[in-house]
Amino acid sequence: MDPMVLDNIDIVLVEPRGPGNVGSTARALKNFGMSRLVVVNGPRLNHPQATAMAVKAGDLLRSARTTEALPEAIADATFVIATTAKRRYRLPTLRPREAGERIVEQAARGRVAILFGREDHGLDDAELRLAHETIAIETAPGCRALNISQAVLLIAYEVWLAAGSRGAVADSDPGRLITADMRHRLESELLDTLKDVGIMHDGNDIACEQSIQRLMTLGPMQTRDSRVLFALARRIRELMRSMDHPDR
Repeated sequence: MDPMVLDNIDIVLVEPRGPGNVGSTARALKNFGMSRLVVVNGPRLNHPQATAMAVKAGDLLRSARTTEALPEAIADATFVIATTAKRRYRLPTLRPREAGERIVEQAARGRVAILFGREDHGLDDAELRLAHETIAIETAPGCRALNISQAVLLIAYEVWLAAGSRGAVADSDPGRLITADMRHRLESELLDTLKDVGIMHDGNDIACEQSIQRLMTLGPMQTRDSRVLFALARRIRELMRSMDHPDR
């Protein structure tokens, strides 16, 4: 097993409810060789409950990264996958075993972010739209909700198994894929271009935004492909400006 693959995986907790859950999550990660924990708008990480539950994983709590918003938490990720209790939104959905293999495959190429939502209602649609794919953790009808640390433990175990059986080696050029932050900038560039050419207007702005978001999450995008789209969008806007001011 190549430890660099596991080091390329961020476990992102979105608004966890209690410090004990964060501590239990740190312990689950430690069990399966992971160390990168990110908490979005969560409780204080040095809370006594968090420390008590993070048995032998206090170092993960101390090194955990905290952010106020999800886009900041995944800014450097080249592949984002979100957990959900059922199939939601129009994204490819994997079972945990398939997801473990997919995560290891992508972690050998760049940074992976695995999103875990709130215990009472998970991730909302806007947050799911930031992901390339989803993981559906199916449970019994009478008790669908998992404790967040239980969900993390389940996925971490599958990743650990996949990493061990694959023996993946991290890619020597992790910059080959664009990050979530770069993807967001490209989306903005394309949307601005659609506005400039008159395709996007007040009557269809939401539909256009959703179409561009779906295009951007079809799969991880290579940097060289993003450069072509950036250049295309900017060239179209330059031509539009020259048409508006032909004497310049």
